[in-house]
Amino acid sequence: MHPSVSIIIPVYNAQAFINRCLQAVCGQTFSDIEVILVNDGSRDDTLAICEKWAQSDWRVRVISQENGGPGCARNAALNTARGDYIQFVDADDIVLSHATEDLFAAADGSDLVIARFILCMRNMEKERGLVRETTMCSRADFLEKLMTYPGSFYYSALWNKLYKRSIIVENGLRFSETLPWGEDFTFNMDYYRYVSSVHYLQKPVYKYYWTTSGQTWRTLFGLPRNIRIKWSMYQRFKRIYTCEGTYRQNRFTIDRYLFNVTLFD
Repeated sequence: MHPSVSIIIPVYNAQAFINRCLQAVCGQTFSDIEVILVNDGSRDDTLAICEKWAQSDWRVRVISQENGGPGCARNAALNTARGDYIQFVDADDIVLSHATEDLFAAADGSDLVIARFILCMRNMEKERGLVRETTMCSRADFLEKLMTYPGSFYYSALWNKLYKRSIIVENGLRFSETLPWGEDFTFNMDYYRYVSSVHYLQKPVYKYYWTTSGQTWRTLFGLPRNIRIKWSMYQRFKRIYTCEGTYRQNRFTIDRYLFNVTLFD
């Protein structure tokens, strides 16, 4: 099987919401997919639920391993992914029914698709995203946009994007397995180094459920460890523009990331 899109979902103690997530993923209007579930050492019934889905839907595959964190889980899936494109989903969120179809249609001729998303917080749902029009963007324009809000969900999260697997494979891109948070940001910054064109999709594709118990909230506290992590993330961000030869003239804007905390857009 050579699917068009590999959808990667790391799962850890996700028995309360993995069924909801997989109903949305397997019910996509775009069917040419494979779904790779990585059970990352769950201690509840997550693995049994995942295996049940694999038995009922031939597109679903399950990898089970000892707990290594989301970066390790995603790397295990990337090692076996066969799709032309990669889509990431978190087990406690919902991908909209048309998401993969819209992302794949927009991917034609571009190395990356970035879409809007819906933030779900308490009893509120609000559409978010920094770019408000569907447009194709050159590398130079993309790096100019990225420079302003690199830490936003829009640019740092995985779940509102579609990635070209050939770029990941040819450049040996993988997630950090040592960072307790920020592995999504560093992966994206590594990927952005090889992007020539980007398609911005105006339609939302994802419902992200944000809670104060999540990693995003914890990144605001816990010095000095978080300072070291933020510095590592900054170095990945800075490297893009250093390699591009544009860091010097944009130093103030780029260095501002060190002091920026962007929770949403």
